[in-house]
Amino acid sequence: MPWPAAVAESRSISLQRRFVGLLVAVVVLFAAGMASSVYFSLRANDAAEDNLLDVEARQTQASIMRRWNYYREVADNLARDQELIDLMLLGAIDENQQWADARRRLLPGILGLALTDAAGELYGDAAAQRVGPSCLRDLREQAVASASRVLIHRDRPGMEHFDLIAVVRDASDTPLGKVFISIKLERLQSVLDDSTRPGHSTQLVDASGLQVAASGQVQGEARERRLPLADIGWTLIVRAPVSRLGSSDAMQILVGVLTLSGILALLVLAVLRMRVPVMQEIDAVRDALASLTHEQRPPPIETRYAELVPVVADINRIAGQLHHQREQLERLSLTDTLTGLPNRRALEIRFPQMLGLARRGHPIALVLLDVDDFKSINDRLGHAAGDQALIALAAALKAVVRSADTAARLAGDEFVVLLSGVNSAGMATWHARLSDRFRTELSAAGLALTNSLSAGQAWLADDAGETLGETLARADQALYQAKAQGRGHLVSAPGMKRG
Repeated sequence: MPWPAAVAESRSISLQRRFVGLLVAVVVLFAAGMASSVYFSLRANDAAEDNLLDVEARQTQASIMRRWNYYREVADNLARDQELIDLMLLGAIDENQQWADARRRLLPGILGLALTDAAGELYGDAAAQRVGPSCLRDLREQAVASASRVLIHRDRPGMEHFDLIAVVRDASDTPLGKVFISIKLERLQSVLDDSTRPGHSTQLVDASGLQVAASGQVQGEARERRLPLADIGWTLIVRAPVSRLGSSDAMQILVGVLTLSGILALLVLAVLRMRVPVMQEIDAVRDALASLTHEQRPPPIETRYAELVPVVADINRIAGQLHHQREQLERLSLTDTLTGLPNRRALEIRFPQMLGLARRGHPIALVLLDVDDFKSINDRLGHAAGDQALIALAAALKAVVRSADTAARLAGDEFVVLLSGVNSAGMATWHARLSDRFRTELSAAGLALTNSLSAGQAWLADDAGETLGETLARADQALYQAKAQGRGHLVSAPGMKRG
């Protein structure tokens, strides 16, 4: 018959083995929490960079299409000019050439403007109308049915350009001739230069894969987005560098690992001395680490033992730092780094909330605005002055926008404001206040500028669903009309009226 002591020993569990097993679990959990935090942070950063690249590519696409549509509309409007139709029916060649010369002087950015008959023969002197040999050849070869084809010529250094042709028709839709305009490629180049972020690159290629214009350069591995420009037949390519773990990030991780290693050493000593009482506090630590792996705010850990106070304080501090870093990454993904205003992503999050207010009968206005002649600031004073002007505009918006409203920067000098509780008369007053405050902020920044603000405004519909892109499109059309009226105007898009 075995002795009772022997029986008890056979049934006992090694306390040392249990604590060793528990400590091993804590080590693994710490490592898993750290690895998960780093992994999800890198994933979140990667997703944020993909989203920012998509936004950059689409904003660049929109800027290029705005510039292209402007010149396409210029050509079509010239072809519909009744005076031109009368000249082609009854006028002499010298009168046609005088008409073309007069229109060319009135249009900014136009390299050449000429008229041809229906067969493509030029009216007047080609050199006087800045029509080169390659342009003449294309004019003769093109049929009326292919008049919308985009022509690019690079045979004269410094005069690289693309051509647009619009057919002139009489009242019975019979072709009378063509309007031919040449625009320097540098007009598209300037759009790419303004839209390309530092360290990024943008490129326009035609249907055959030849480069039309490009800006910037990416060093090393790059992310890429390709967007078709359907109306032109070209492709926009935007590239951004792939972010890797930097030396400072690696050092922070190493410091975190070393700190956690020290904490674990202290835990081992404390657990071996206090045995069972410490296990409760270890469970609390495990709960906090589990919260980190699930991207939740870790609960504060408390201890009843003075020996564990430094350990618990370090754990709470590191857990708080990791959670704070995750919140910072989330906040940075919603903030424009230059102006400190919300960015396009933040605007997309806020828009459905404002749309919900509109559906409940609250007047909500979306205002799209930019700085008139902003490019002239960069050209005359440099991009640093342009950045200061954008910062001044952001400061003005922060001063006049209420806490219930939202002001965000889209890209370049384009800003969007969501305003609630205003009427049509109040919009004009608000625009005037913003313009005055903008001039004050420019003066405070030491910029002797007189640039004004043009704005297009659209009311959010309260009877049907509408996306942010659709509302921006309506506001952009109103902004285009404001630009057409001159500088410093506010134009409201057609549709729902308020007040």
